[in-house]
Amino acid sequence: MNYLLIYSHSNPKSYTKAVLESILNSLNTRNVKVNVLDLYKEKLNPVLLVDNEHRRRDLHIDPETTVYRKMIEEADHLVFIYPVWWHGFPAILKGFIDRVIASDFVYSFKGTKKGSLFPIGLMKDKKISCFYTLDAPFLVALFDPGWLAIKFGLFRYAGFKHVKRFYRSGLKHLTEQQRKDWLIKCSEIAKLL
Repeated sequence: MNYLLIYSHSNPKSYTKAVLESILNSLNTRNVKVNVLDLYKEKLNPVLLVDNEHRRRDLHIDPETTVYRKMIEEADHLVFIYPVWWHGFPAILKGFIDRVIASDFVYSFKGTKKGSLFPIGLMKDKKISCFYTLDAPFLVALFDPGWLAIKFGLFRYAGFKHVKRFYRSGLKHLTEQQRKDWLIKCSEIAKLL
């Protein structure tokens, strides 16, 4: 089993970094391959440029993102680790998705009926897990419109069938012990991924 951890937080001392380390340490105790893609460390340019020279239909062959597509192709399980800001993930992660999760790479309309609303998902054998924290209270997190958009408008659209989320709401108001408990929980979940 090959895992790709896609981490997105600008502060290397953030609680989100502690979540990454907890998951990584847990996965490293198993006989699996793990790659970590730290988008900030990579200094990924999140800006999707579309003009006469740069077309959306060519994103699946963009040489700047070839390495990321290869990482996704090699992974059986993609694990996204990020904070939720304004019901969504950080802009750098959105830019990664805009530039890498492209037509004819993760989904295609080729082979569908003319006028079809839905493409053929090309990622059916891969799993997605999202670990995130947010300051919003539990009820807001439970019905988070950002999560619904990600799950159905992005991952399911691209064919990913196994999409799960693990989150901790109310982060700003947690005690130190509650924060430690969530890290332990993340480690336990990672053992079962």
